[in-house]
Amino acid sequence: MNKRSLFYKGIMMMAAMLLVFAADAKLKGLPLMKSYKDYNLKKPNVESIKYSVYEPKIEGESVTKGELADFSAEIFFDEKGYRVKEIVYNPGTGEVEVNIAWLYDEKAGTVIETRTDAKGELMARTEYLVNYKLNTVLARRYENIIDPVAEIFLTNVLMYEELWTENAKKKIVKFKKTYFDFIDGTAYKQSISDEIMEKPYTLYIILANLTAPIDYTWLSGYSEYFFKASNGKTKKEPMFNGSRYEYKIKSKLLSSVLYYESDKVLKNEVNYIYSFDIQKNWTEVVQKENNIPQFIVQRNIKYRL
Repeated sequence: MNKRSLFYKGIMMMAAMLLVFAADAKLKGLPLMKSYKDYNLKKPNVESIKYSVYEPKIEGESVTKGELADFSAEIFFDEKGYRVKEIVYNPGTGEVEVNIAWLYDEKAGTVIETRTDAKGELMARTEYLVNYKLNTVLARRYENIIDPVAEIFLTNVLMYEELWTENAKKKIVKFKKTYFDFIDGTAYKQSISDEIMEKPYTLYIILANLTAPIDYTWLSGYSEYFFKASNGKTKKEPMFNGSRYEYKIKSKLLSSVLYYESDKVLKNEVNYIYSFDIQKNWTEVVQKENNIPQFIVQRNIKYRL
């Protein structure tokens, strides 16, 4: 066997080994565990950040903040820069709509998400358990409910559980959801499906996209666009009718979302214009659609002393 044959044989063996490792890749980290990086912050020195979304008020050439256009979201971080709490405010009243808290244990593979109302009363608690060897996430949701027949208040009732299983080799995530009777705890309904898992999407991203409640819209939409713009496979997103979206980043921030029709003509353009504080984190963005202001988003950032 000549040197060239040995070289190509070595390359093929390395490729085969990479495929095996890719198929056997184990889960890392925890679901729903976001850090300061997910919110376009430079350093983990932020205590909290509040997003407020306003309709633009246009008077001649002057553009100022008008009425609130979305629920406000205030996110809190621990000293390592991980999200641990969130408060959502009603845009009409300014009062607290919901509180969400996360408790993480990466070694044990657990996350506990607790949702409470403005009075601190439990709305729902979801417990996540990751099996790093089996590539699974088991989620159990508990609620306090009123038995409509007996008219009694029941606490800590298991409503359903979800089992997510990653199959990297087949590029799918198997999803099984089981509902339980709140009276005797027996399973009474089950649904099973397969979700496509192509890069850059992961089991955790699919899980969050399919199950996370929508408490506000602007921030979740912005985060989705930024995610797509940050990955080579999703920067250009083709549609079924031949049209496409293009997501662009400038200076590590989402800069524009372009929509082209099937004839490759630019039909719609959304741009983001930022203002920054002394720590180089953005504090305001004006979102324009075809050069017309659409939203003004303010970020109130509190830094640790």
